[in-house]
This record gives sequence, C-alpha cells and structure tokens, in this order.
Amino acid sequence: MLARAALPLGLLAVGAALHLRVAFSRTALLGLSAALKLLAMPALAYGLGYTFGLHGLELVVPMLFAALPTAPSAYILARLLGGDAELMAAVITAQTVLSMFTLPLVLLLLGP
Repeated sequence: MLARAALPLGLLAVGAALHLRVAFSRTALLGLSAALKLLAMPALAYGLGYTFGLHGLELVVPMLFAALPTAPSAYILARLLGGDAELMAAVITAQTVLSMFTLPLVLLLLGP
C-alpha cells in the first residue's frame, strides 16, 4: 500500500520544491542534462543494442527505457544526501515536460 503511494508522493515533493528562478537561472545546464538524457541516451542504447545484434522489440525496449526522464526519487536522494535539491527538482520537471516530445520522436524513429 505504501509502495503505490511512493511515486505520487515523490512527484508532489518535486513540485513543492520547484522554484522557477532556479530553472530560469540555469537553462544551459537544464538543456544539457535534458539533451543528454532524452536524446543521447537512446542513441547510445541503439548503438550498443545494434552492436550486440539486437533487433525488433529487443532493441526497442532498452531505447525506450533510456529515453525516459529522470525518476522523481532522484530529488529525494538529492535532498537526503545534501545535494542541490532545487536544481534536481528543475531537472526532473524539465525532462518530464520535454519527454512529451522526445518519446514520440524516439518511437517514430524506431518505425514499425
């Protein structure tokens, strides 16, 4: 029962910690992290999968997992371990919003 509440509570914590001033003051860093996570990681997954002979669904699955945005639990870890939790909240939010465009793009590039 508690496990099912973990993701929504993590998202609520990220939303509560989000400060737009952090997001707008570090746009280059947010853009770089989003580009690496949402575009470079699926490309790397494709390259490695193709190199190891994966085809079809076996290649699609790792690419889709690589194209997902950063998990909200990263914010909780940043907060607990003394990291920059405000920046992590901005990164998670930016990647989640941008993934609405990059995930369909990755699926489109994979084709039927």
